[in-house]
Amino acid sequence: MEITAIKIGDQFKCQVKEDMDYHFTGEVEKIYEHAVLLHIIEHDARDNENVYELNNRIVVNCKQLSAIA
Repeated sequence: MEITAIKIGDQFKCQVKEDMDYHFTGEVEKIYEHAVLLHIIEHDARDNENVYELNNRIVVNCKQLSAIA
């Protein structure tokens, strides 16, 4: 995904193996040069502890984002 095509409020499905074990859905809160800050809005229950530790937010490289169809 190109960073120029991303807007605040957009929702994406992704997985960040370093921080989350399963796929999750997030909403863009802030846009950086090559990444975005996502508010985690939907996740697998098995990742509850990870989401809690991340305070429901995670920075994701724009290459790891998948548009929600």
